[in-house]
Amino acid sequence: MAKRRRVGLARREPLLFELLARDRERVLEVLRRHGVYFDAGTVVTLCSTPEKAAAYHAVPDPAGFARELKARVRRRS
Repeated sequence: MAKRRRVGLARREPLLFELLARDRERVLEVLRRHGVYFDAGTVVTLCSTPEKAAAYHAVPDPAGFARELKARVRRRS
């Protein structure tokens, strides 16, 4: 019988909420620097990927924002 090939799952981008849970101070610093603000009722931002949050908030350099955010969280882990 032939072996079945497993198709790998696509890697899921972390949600901002998950990044905040890992390292709140550093993540908030990056969000503020790139103009991403939210209030207690803004669940859309916190439950989105960094790329989507950048789009919602019209971040001028979305790739740089996502790269810096991931680097800051990774450095602490």
